[in-house]
Amino acid sequence: MNDLPLMVRKWQAAWQALDPQAVAALYAPDGTHMSGVVRERLGKEDATLHGRDEVLGYATASARALESFRADILSVIAEGDDDTGRAAVEYLRILNGNDASPMRVMEAMEWRGGRITACRVFHF
Repeated sequence: MNDLPLMVRKWQAAWQALDPQAVAALYAPDGTHMSGVVRERLGKEDATLHGRDEVLGYATASARALESFRADILSVIAEGDDDTGRAAVEYLRILNGNDASPMRVMEAMEWRGGRITACRVFHF
């Protein structure tokens, strides 16, 4: 999918590299990230990360827990441009090379000033 929005390409590359610094750098200083995995991995009851430092902590914990992460993008609905926009990204999440057990995931992300301001993750 070469026609993916730049933010989606950056997000996919950072997570697939399991690079916590690159993941955190995608977020605005006050950006949020909500996911059930946040609750599982970090024990945060509201499942929400607030700001780059918390995103960095989560991405670091994820990188330590995983051997690999792959996001095979199925579809993207997006509007906006590289600076400001939003997208719904549906993908198959393959962890640790286990192609036999992909999980379907949808991420709704919004960005402004070229940084993610909000990301909500839904696992199916």
